[in-house]
Amino acid sequence: MHEGIVKPRALKPGDTIKIIAPSSITSAKLNLPKAVNFLTKSGFKVSLSSVMQRKSATRYFATAGDHVRLTEIEEAFKSDEIDGIMVLRGGSGAIDLLNMIDYQVIRDHPKVFIGYSDITFLQMAFLSKAGLVTFHGPMLIDLAEEDQNVIKYNFDTLMKIVSSQELMTLRNPADVKWSRTIVDGKAQGRLIGGDLSVLSIIANTPFMPKPDGDIVFMEDVDVEPWEVDNMLTSLVIKDFFSKASGIFFGEFPPYDLGEAAASVSRSAFVEDYLDTAIGDVIYDIVTKKMKEMPSFMDFLCCHGKYITTLPLGVRVEMDSKAREITMLESAVE
Repeated sequence: MHEGIVKPRALKPGDTIKIIAPSSITSAKLNLPKAVNFLTKSGFKVSLSSVMQRKSATRYFATAGDHVRLTEIEEAFKSDEIDGIMVLRGGSGAIDLLNMIDYQVIRDHPKVFIGYSDITFLQMAFLSKAGLVTFHGPMLIDLAEEDQNVIKYNFDTLMKIVSSQELMTLRNPADVKWSRTIVDGKAQGRLIGGDLSVLSIIANTPFMPKPDGDIVFMEDVDVEPWEVDNMLTSLVIKDFFSKASGIFFGEFPPYDLGEAAASVSRSAFVEDYLDTAIGDVIYDIVTKKMKEMPSFMDFLCCHGKYITTLPLGVRVEMDSKAREITMLESAVE
């Protein structure tokens, strides 16, 4: 990990949030004006990406060309008119930029940077190469959802972390009882991690901090139990977890339940199949293939309905019995 952690300045009402699109483009199905309106009603000015709807002519899903996306990232950090950066969405494409980014620009101009999924590539690279604290939290597409109560919960949780120096204790919403302890205990360390598919690709590269007394979290979407098994086992084989102090897992929901699940609710399907099967895989690997350390699963932190923001690079304490994360330092200056 880069020597010396850099924290961004806290966001405040009246600040300008830049929307960038380093991965996939927007979908016609998404009501992005609704999402932008939510941000403006929350007191922020919004500057939209110029490439949100420009699909690459030669690459699957990735927006615009590499140079255009690279420039957008670096200019967003360098601009004095931009106070915070929120990503449009995940998808694919961010990995192409890792060898191109000027990480000194990121370190010299620290700003709140928010995203998840494919954006884990950038967040872990920013932490490893520039020491920047970033935020695994809601993206613009998540502010276009229909359920206003969920949007408010997700955004309020984000703002409590990025707008103040309060040391938050992060846990699942009170009405959700899904989380489960794997190994009881407490652990302290810097919080690293994100999308499991991404971590399995960049582990043991210069773009991913190798855990050294750190707490690692992982989550993903639209993956089968065997895929989780392969990715987690690959990280074990790479000796990725040997010096970690604790580990916890988010949700692993499907994108689409499909016709076979049309007669049951999303939550029932997740609980009865994916949640149970993937949970069994996680429990088996953690207890049999890793050193014993505090661990738990089903923390609602991104690809599912609820998005509890996690500050990456910040020292935290994890209590696996209570299934909660407590910040030991602020995430912003």
